[in-house]
Amino acid sequence: MRLFNKEIVERLNQECNGDPIHFVGLGAWDFQISFANAERISNTESVRFHLSGAKYIWEKGPSRAPVWLLINQVPTSFELASKSVLRMNLDSGDHVDFNTAEHAYESMVIDFGKRDGAIVTEVF
Repeated sequence: MRLFNKEIVERLNQECNGDPIHFVGLGAWDFQISFANAERISNTESVRFHLSGAKYIWEKGPSRAPVWLLINQVPTSFELASKSVLRMNLDSGDHVDFNTAEHAYESMVIDFGKRDGAIVTEVF
């Protein structure tokens, strides 16, 4: 699909309102997370976790990443680590890097739910 841009960073930073992560899902084909009004951030490319001083990666399939450590952590900001890496910073000092790629299939879907009567979704 497409690479990340500063507009999605700005939009996600608006969601960083002090609400903690309330859902994390790690499956064979995707990693999902929810917080505040970001109803679903789903990544199917790869995700790198920097948790409690250790590094983990998820790339389709089983992972040793202790994703439960993300529950109740508070996202403080998003930034572009590169055009293909969107970083979510957490109040603990941990961070999560979501990866995307330019190809025919979506790597990341961000569902913001209903806004002004319309469902808002961004696809990368």
